Amino acid sequence: MKVVEQRVLQVKNGGKSEEEESVEDFMRDVADNLSTGNSPVDVMIRTGGEYRISNFLLWQLAYAELYIVDEFWPDFTFEKLKEALKSVSKRSRRFGK
Repeated sequence: MKVVEQRVLQVKNGGKSEEEESVEDFMRDVADNLSTGNSPVDVMIRTGGEYRISNFLLWQLAYAELYIVDEFWPDFTFEKLKEALKSVSKRSRRFGK
């Protein structure tokens, strides 16, 4: 019955249910506390040849381009960075589509 009352009030007042507001508040809190400062990540370069992200920046990497290299981090040079960015720049970004 409570759900019906909430839906009636929602339609009547043109507002959102408490549950919808709660979910939106949660998502806003998550976005506000991301380590990227709410800026989207365009490219993630994964060193060491591993084809996994290990839950690193899990939400922020949703639409990022991943670039995997065999070199380990200490061996990753500026030249390798330029190669990675050149390769990624040739990709057609679909943003999850």
